[in-house]
Amino acid sequence: MNNFFNYNTLKIRLSKSTRTLFVTLNSDGLNNPLSMELLFELEGLLAWASSKVEISSILIQSNSDILSCGYNPNSLKRLTIDKIKKFTDKLQKINFAIMHLPQTVVVDVQLGAFNIASELATAADIRIANRACKINFNHTKLGVVPCSGGISQLSQIVGLSNARNWILTGHDISIQKLESSGFIYQSYTMDNRDDIIQNILKPISEQGPVMRIQTKMGLSEQIRSKTEKMNTFERQLSQAALISEDWKTEKQEEKMPAKHMKEAVKLSLLKSDKGDTNLPN
Repeated sequence: MNNFFNYNTLKIRLSKSTRTLFVTLNSDGLNNPLSMELLFELEGLLAWASSKVEISSILIQSNSDILSCGYNPNSLKRLTIDKIKKFTDKLQKINFAIMHLPQTVVVDVQLGAFNIASELATAADIRIANRACKINFNHTKLGVVPCSGGISQLSQIVGLSNARNWILTGHDISIQKLESSGFIYQSYTMDNRDDIIQNILKPISEQGPVMRIQTKMGLSEQIRSKTEKMNTFERQLSQAALISEDWKTEKQEEKMPAKHMKEAVKLSLLKSDKGDTNLPN
């Protein structure tokens, strides 16, 4: 089946016993950074899966120890505003697609996920992780803003208080906090990982397809309107904030001088209020 798709950054396997599509992130580079090629291939795969109601579940995992490091910091520094905008737009479309797929989507965060990879995980219906897992939403340290559910969807999952603490500090979040907040459904060790996964996927495959799809639709509908509205604002805010070009700098002291910061914040809020997405290159 992987040969059928012929992807460069994804490995695909279909399990007939649980009717699960296994999607393994397999991009070049350490810890599977999210690249435009990977997002393009993942978007195509999800579009294909959207009409395959006979597939009960999709499990997204990685061929490395962690799900993904998110941005590749070295590549990020070379991106233009226009390229970052296209990249984040693509990621938001993928998150939106995951929420509306007919399949139940499970993401294995494994030993961790960072910044936009953590955002990708927020779109899943169910998340599992290794007991040694740590994730973070350290976007601002990289000079960017959460753009694809890191504000809107995360707060719906773990509550506004947790979302504030996690995003504003950028700290690593322990498995204890991830489980108690509901972000992680179940944790595992490498000795029982396969059993945990089967114990999740098997009951899903035994559900009536129409009932399963309708139930997911009902759960998504409860937060759809608010999430879509916040996603729009989130996208505008993240794009407006790019005028600082902080992602191109190496050290905090090299970032925008304080005397220009007030004007930059004012400008970013103005653009956000107007919904201006035509930012300069």
